[in-house]
Amino acid sequence: MTTLEWSANEAMQTFGGAGYLQGTKMERIYRETKVLSIGGDSLEIMKDLAARQMGF
Repeated sequence: MTTLEWSANEAMQTFGGAGYLQGTKMERIYRETKVLSIGGDSLEIMKDLAARQMGF
């Protein structure tokens, strides 16, 4: 879990149900962190690419 995901989760705990209201900044941030975590970060992609080039 990245720092961004952890921060968004903690903020949702703080805001409670109000964090899920559509149109709020908290809802948007939380939703975007979930989308970003699906694709993986650039470091993970670069490690995978390096491993493939080395034959692993």
